[in-house]
Amino acid sequence: MGPGLLGASLGMVVHARELTRQVSVWARREESRDACLQAPWCQVASGDLEEALEGAELAILCTPVVHLSELIGSIGKLLPENCLLTDVGSTKVAICRAAADANLNNFVGAHPIAGSEKTGIEHARSDLFDDRPCFVTPTEGSDPNLTKKVAEFWKSLGMRIIQSSPEEHDRILAHVSHLPHFLASALCNLLASKPQRWRDGSGQGLRDATRIAAGSPTLWRDIAQQNRKEIIGALDALDTETRNLRKILEENDSTALFRWLEKGKAYRDSIA
Repeated sequence: MGPGLLGASLGMVVHARELTRQVSVWARREESRDACLQAPWCQVASGDLEEALEGAELAILCTPVVHLSELIGSIGKLLPENCLLTDVGSTKVAICRAAADANLNNFVGAHPIAGSEKTGIEHARSDLFDDRPCFVTPTEGSDPNLTKKVAEFWKSLGMRIIQSSPEEHDRILAHVSHLPHFLASALCNLLASKPQRWRDGSGQGLRDATRIAAGSPTLWRDIAQQNRKEIIGALDALDTETRNLRKILEENDSTALFRWLEKGKAYRDSIA
């Protein structure tokens, strides 16, 4: 449900790996439905939620996070019996709470870490999920068997599974995904106020450091509103780190500065 970058890429990969007999898409916009029907991986595309869900064994919510809670409230009565429900949302506490409020006992949250600064069906790829991490976020009330089935589905796409609570997921992502995006945007906002010659004098380092700032402002506004508390906590932690750097520079402590840079390099080198 929701054929954007992730939704369309999911359709591609389950078709390519022959994991299903039929891919059915729900989309609000007619042009999105038409684009799906022209693709070899899509057999059904409908603007009617009940029609799109007919006969489904697995339903995956791929809409923007701001719409997930709204959608989950209306989907419960439409799901076929024994249909497993999961999602791809980049925040988990709000959607898992909405599912619990709607008594959707067949829902297990997930978050494949496989996005891009590019959005939309036109950027979909069947290899988007290859060897990427995927959070699976059961709650205390989740059925372990359903959790296992959701994890096995994402693993079948070539993903590495990380199981956590919704709360831990949101805390981790605030630091490793959301904070980096807002830092890149902050740097761009700072430099936007400087003369054009500053931009003309920039090199690859600035492009590398700010690439993710090209992401959709609408998407990232919605993520920030969903995970505001944890992002603020991550900003507080970063403030401590930048104050430490400032102190090192003010004291002109070359040894401490080298160690600070060395620690950062070691962590960067450890990232797969």
